[in-house]
Amino acid sequence: MLRPVYILAVLLLCACALDAAQRKDPLVHVVKRGDTLSGIAARYGVSLQQIYRWNALKKDAIGIGQQLSVWPPAQPGDWYVIRPGDNLSQIAARFSLPVQRLKALNQLRDDTIQAGQKLRLHDAPDTPHKTLTTDPTHTVRPGETLSQIAARFSLPVQRLKALNQLKDDLIQPGQKLTIAAAPTSATDVEPREYTVRPGDTLSQIAVRFDVGLGLLRQLNRLEGDTIQPGQKLRLRPSALEEAVHVVQAGETLSAIALRYKVAIPELRRLNGIASDRILVGQKLRLKDASSAVHIVERGDALWEIARAYRIDVDQLKELNGLTSDRIYPGQELKISGAPTPRLATYTVRAGDYLGQIARLHQMSIAEISRLNDLKGTVIHPGDQLRVRPMRWLELSEIDWAALQIDRVPKIALGNGPYYYTRPRNAHQLSKTYYEEHPHSPRKTYRRAAKLWAAFEQKVASIGRLSNQLEGWHVVLDPGHGGLDPGAIASTLDGNGEKLYVVEDEYVYDIALRVYVLLRLNGADVTMTLLSPNHLIRHNARPTQTFVNEKNEVYNSAAHNQTNKRSDWPRGGNLSTRVRIARAAFKGVAPGRRVFLSFHADIDANAPEAPLVLYYESRNGRRLDRASRQFAGALLPALGAGARTRGQGLGVLYNNPADVKVLIELRNMAYRDHVWALRFEQLRHRDAEKVVRGLLDYARRANLSAQR
Repeated sequence: MLRPVYILAVLLLCACALDAAQRKDPLVHVVKRGDTLSGIAARYGVSLQQIYRWNALKKDAIGIGQQLSVWPPAQPGDWYVIRPGDNLSQIAARFSLPVQRLKALNQLRDDTIQAGQKLRLHDAPDTPHKTLTTDPTHTVRPGETLSQIAARFSLPVQRLKALNQLKDDLIQPGQKLTIAAAPTSATDVEPREYTVRPGDTLSQIAVRFDVGLGLLRQLNRLEGDTIQPGQKLRLRPSALEEAVHVVQAGETLSAIALRYKVAIPELRRLNGIASDRILVGQKLRLKDASSAVHIVERGDALWEIARAYRIDVDQLKELNGLTSDRIYPGQELKISGAPTPRLATYTVRAGDYLGQIARLHQMSIAEISRLNDLKGTVIHPGDQLRVRPMRWLELSEIDWAALQIDRVPKIALGNGPYYYTRPRNAHQLSKTYYEEHPHSPRKTYRRAAKLWAAFEQKVASIGRLSNQLEGWHVVLDPGHGGLDPGAIASTLDGNGEKLYVVEDEYVYDIALRVYVLLRLNGADVTMTLLSPNHLIRHNARPTQTFVNEKNEVYNSAAHNQTNKRSDWPRGGNLSTRVRIARAAFKGVAPGRRVFLSFHADIDANAPEAPLVLYYESRNGRRLDRASRQFAGALLPALGAGARTRGQGLGVLYNNPADVKVLIELRNMAYRDHVWALRFEQLRHRDAEKVVRGLLDYARRANLSAQR
């Protein structure tokens, strides 16, 4: 028999579905077994403090069956019906909006409102021109504060201050503020320090700056939560507090030890080094982690760490005082309270070396040697090693072998399989090596389309993991391709021999994995490029790198009707990719159209990837706000160190998608990133991060649509 509270919740949801955008009453969440306050807050995209305030809670304890009122954040098209007793400031606080923003949205001259009046809470979804700003400045109006202006233009207060060289928050009516900057190499700025003000609490600061309480205490060496006005608090770890260091050209072991304040003998012990000889690109561990602590490395995501240690994400957040899923390199996460993870077994393959296996499992050589009673670093194919069970190295529970095509000629290779034809070499020979394109783009497209149709049927036969992306259409754009290989970078294998990685070959493989995972979650997906002779490829040996074949074609029959050289994808020809997206999105409901372009950067002056780029014109006058918000929403899933930036990219300009971003998944200027791209497990990890981010974004959007 259904309880009355469950019936009430169902009726409320049904009523909201009938009148989707109306916000008259809060959602009612009925507490179920296993629910936590932080988990409920994360589910609805609100803060823990808001849950406390809305429900007059004094402590964390909640009971099964308890009803909690929740006001999820405003979404495009939302509006609120004023009830007797409401005032404008209460409504603004309820939906996390500045009062001035609420007044601007509804063209209110003062704070006077009436019961029954409808207030818009967000820009209307049918006004796409509002996502681009044409004026890079804002004139301060009487009564406006810096934080209100920052919220209105979706800018961090610190970035607004940096853009205008403000030393404090004082502004004057009539003052002109720059609200958009030209997209240079600077990334979106996040504050690294905060001066405590009267009335501040540590938990409030943690929520405001999206940093966990545990990390705040760790960074500032706080025993409790007591803070004083005027006290300066660090908000982010520095590079010197990270757990690993990648050796750069010219560095010595003694210089690295001095930089991180680690004794040289300890550095040798952690990394199984007998002498001071180190290699460019080598990854050195700087500290050991106890079995009760995980030290966050660049690229680690909270959901991955929870999965690795078999902990619920909400439990991990509660253990560490996290109010969101953002974590940072060098952050120490407590994992005690969870069952001790069993050790996994790794079977050594030809070409493996101990340092590589340790890196794959986020272990020091000292730890892996201790677990396996190794006296040195010599291992042999077939040896079985006990390792940490990092589950992000396991491919999704999908039969990937079932996706191979049987009805066309298949060629088995260590870096394949291939279909119809294979490259002449089993690996990329040099930075300049390539294998020329076929003579006819039209014939190549027909072969690619036939191979792709067979692949789509195979994917459809697997079934589904979920229906979360039902009604969504995603266009995937593997960067470069055809005549343009993108970056070609070198790395070293375990014997010190050079290997070469071709950007377009690897991002195509990642895009294919994203394609499969999106389809299995219910999305319609279109690729901008197709290959005529390969689909998802494996690496029996990481030394067998993918070869620069100039044979990818645009996924468009109309484009490939002639046999001109100009029909091949080539550098700078981005409008064709946008046209493919425009055709794919015909008939798709607004709000459900996503464009993702995949690349691997090669910029030695840029930080490590991933980097999510949204459109911002060179002069700063055109800014795609919806895509900037989408880019920010992807960061928790992409992992620690991920960041966003605006840039005037042609593939995003005039693109018909509701949200469109270019993701630099790796930075091939860093030799360990080149190293990572050679491993199927790590390419698959990159793909899973992207899909997880999109699923999180879609969940919030679908929740809004149900209200």
